[in-house]
Amino acid sequence: MTTYSMNRRGFLRVAGISAGAAAALAACGTPGSSGAGGAGGATITMFHWAGAQGTVPVQVGDAYAKAKGVTVKYIEGTNADVFPKLVSSVQINRSNPLLNLGFFNAQSFAQGNSKDLWLPVPDSVSALSGVLPKYQIPGRKGAYLVMDAMGLVYNKKAFPTPPTSWMDLFAAANKGKVTTWDAPAFSVNAVPVIAKLNGGSETNLQPGIDVFAKAAKAKQFRGFISSVDQLRQQLNSGEVVIAPGFQGVAEPWIQAGDPIGFAVPKEGAMAFPEGFQIVKGSNDAQVTASAELMNELFTPANVAAYCNATGTLPLVRGATMDARYANRPSFQLSTVEQAIQVDWAALVTSITAATQAWNDQVKANI
Repeated sequence: MTTYSMNRRGFLRVAGISAGAAAALAACGTPGSSGAGGAGGATITMFHWAGAQGTVPVQVGDAYAKAKGVTVKYIEGTNADVFPKLVSSVQINRSNPLLNLGFFNAQSFAQGNSKDLWLPVPDSVSALSGVLPKYQIPGRKGAYLVMDAMGLVYNKKAFPTPPTSWMDLFAAANKGKVTTWDAPAFSVNAVPVIAKLNGGSETNLQPGIDVFAKAAKAKQFRGFISSVDQLRQQLNSGEVVIAPGFQGVAEPWIQAGDPIGFAVPKEGAMAFPEGFQIVKGSNDAQVTASAELMNELFTPANVAAYCNATGTLPLVRGATMDARYANRPSFQLSTVEQAIQVDWAALVTSITAATQAWNDQVKANI
């Protein structure tokens, strides 16, 4: 295993993949064997998210590599930093992408599709048949694994009772202690949600940018964050008391005893699917290995392990969450399905113009 760490390795570890999953991997073949698809001896690079989001993918990747005689390298980071690097790598050499198999959010799914970055997932990845029909990707251009809920993360000392509205981000009481992600990461900085709540849409983000611009001029924001570790540190210290954030990101912090909470705004959380893509430009052996590894990642046992480690919701039939989540409404798929939905393909068409507006009207006043 080789890891290229773009952010500090996380804060939660699960015991490992199930014994059944490990046995199934061992049955795939012995180290050095090529297997039916000729993956033996291949070297692939998998991108996973930082912290608890990387635990299960690395465990499954290591077990697969040992069973199949494949070398699996890892890139750890966020969509905000890794996706642009992937785009740059294929612009330099289409046949040498930065990574072969990557975990991306819905905005990156749509952006990558518009840039012709993704390969169809081979039919050999039979586990994709378990993905819920509503979340199947046309043309098998990737597959969603889990779904997160985006709402408000906050410092419990500053909020003895949880915040209740997206507009609490802009309340005068929180002046100077709010943060978010910089553009073009509109899938995570709450601009689309604020736009929709103020008469805009995915193709018209200006109403949301207007709200952020007014707040920036009033010195509402401490600055922008570039990693989840930075967000955690600022929330713990009280430098930041509220920010748009994800339940799956906050849950391990909460379980670790941090004075951090997650709230579903009264207007609704934002539904946020996440999953894996095989990158075009990978060679045949890399595609085969990526497909085999993807097949393992999508087994119900490994999806369940991923969700229970990260506080995300499974989008694969048969994957069940631990009992500790059973009575928490925000962890029910029905809650997320009733949340604010985003047309990701439409959002992508707005990114260039919206980023320029953001830079001129929001960032210039930070």
